[in-house]
Amino acid sequence: MKNKKVILSVLAGIVIAGAIIAWLMLSGDKPITVKPGDGVTAQINASLKNSMVKREKDGKKLWEFTVEEVVNDKAKNTAYLKGIKGKVYRADGSFIDISADKGSAGMKSNDFFLEGNIKAVLNTGGELYADKISWNQEKELITATGHFKMHKDAYTATADSAVTTSAFKHIKLKGNAKVEKGGE
Repeated sequence: MKNKKVILSVLAGIVIAGAIIAWLMLSGDKPITVKPGDGVTAQINASLKNSMVKREKDGKKLWEFTVEEVVNDKAKNTAYLKGIKGKVYRADGSFIDISADKGSAGMKSNDFFLEGNIKAVLNTGGELYADKISWNQEKELITATGHFKMHKDAYTATADSAVTTSAFKHIKLKGNAKVEKGGE
């Protein structure tokens, strides 16, 4: 008698478990298989640590950066950079050593944008400091904003923003502009 109750209890448990499993399996929508080309596009973003990012044109290096991290955003066609140190090569053969906290570069463009503790040193003389800069490769122009400061020869220039050539020869200052001769 005792065995019949145990067997019936076990069978009842199996029937209830089977009913729950059947309900879960048979209810709801069936999965849909989506094939590429049916209006589906994949946008894969890649992130690399301790990498080098560079641009070349007609076999000549335009610029190269060693970065702590680069994230390529395919949807925006932009590479986001962190911990940047590198060189910008000028048409006359000189170069600018540059460092910044972060920045971005278009994947199909030779221009870039940097921000955070920017320091740019021209190997033929001159230093530039700013919060943000943008680089126009075609015109070799640097547009700097936020706490701009530049040392060139015996002069120091400060302003809220500035536009200068990559040789630091011509400069346009805007907002709280000041140029001093001598000292830093």
